[in-house]
Amino acid sequence: MPLLLLFLLCCADPKQPALFPEYDQALELKSRAAAYLWTQQADDGGWHSRTHGLLKGGAAYTPFLLYHLLEVARSPSRTQKVATADALRFMREQINSAGALGFSDPLLLEYPNYATSYGLRVLTAMSDPVDKDRISQMKTYLRAQQFAGSRGITAGHAAYGGWGFGEQRLVYGQVGHVDLSHTRRVLQALRASAGTYDRDAASAFLAQLQNRHWLASADTLFYDGGFHYAPAVFLANKGEVTQADSVAVFHGYATATCDGLLALHALGVNHDAPAVQDALSWLARHDTLAYPAGIPQDTPAAWDKVMFFYHLAVRAEVYATFGWPDGKRTEMHNLLAAHVRVDGSYMNPLGAPNKENDPLLATTLALAALHHLTKPMGSP
Repeated sequence: MPLLLLFLLCCADPKQPALFPEYDQALELKSRAAAYLWTQQADDGGWHSRTHGLLKGGAAYTPFLLYHLLEVARSPSRTQKVATADALRFMREQINSAGALGFSDPLLLEYPNYATSYGLRVLTAMSDPVDKDRISQMKTYLRAQQFAGSRGITAGHAAYGGWGFGEQRLVYGQVGHVDLSHTRRVLQALRASAGTYDRDAASAFLAQLQNRHWLASADTLFYDGGFHYAPAVFLANKGEVTQADSVAVFHGYATATCDGLLALHALGVNHDAPAVQDALSWLARHDTLAYPAGIPQDTPAAWDKVMFFYHLAVRAEVYATFGWPDGKRTEMHNLLAAHVRVDGSYMNPLGAPNKENDPLLATTLALAALHHLTKPMGSP
């Protein structure tokens, strides 16, 4: 039997009632995307970018792809079990003595905190006793990466409570790149693995990115419930900016607001809490799926087009967590169906700044969107 057909069969979901009119077509898209990714696995068990040199080592891509592939693997075949074992072996070999991924090449770090977060989620889900000490080390590493009191970062600092890229050699009191995307993924990994961290500091970080401090001022004009991305790296924010009394106010946009909602969920914030409800209201007012609302259109940077697949993936995860609005499953299916390539993969030719021009990344994001699109509410 051809390898591609084997992977297609093993990714098929058990028969369940259709969730929306295009449900069966969406299942087929999901199976084809997963099959494409499995066939891209290298002989060493990892996945290596052939588009971006920073990701060619495989330390970041392998846990990221493996996590999303395992999400959709319902009845793995013998072939897929072997492929999974190869990927796990590759990933374990990349974890250093501190419990971190991404440090294999000291001159070219591969997103250490991103990679370690996905690696921790994979190993936690696999529950293999051989990984007990490794999982403990990974949780310790991620906890130590939080910019909080233990690193000399105190309340009032822009980075207080968040996580960043994972730069080495930062001195006490110094921060590197810190953003909502890294923070969300670390929080999800620590929640999945019952890890600990400074929860109050993390909560303060998220409140800052939602502009909740404006609620305490006389002028609430700048609070709309949406999230922005980075408190300390101003140029990393992709939404509108307003100057208010010499202070830059960063407005919310769709991808950051979705990340913010998932971070609040990982933090254990009740879904009825004002922070959650305000962010959901923002998304309801900005509900287009064709581009991430809140990011200016027709600008030279074109971030509204660069983040096409990231937006679909994170929007689908939010809807799967908090509830799908009427008609949105069909709308998302139609967008993904319009962009699938002959071999089942996806690629965003305008997505280089977000690496979506790499089929490995774009297809994984599409697979994540299809997973959340086709699963019933409340299922893993």
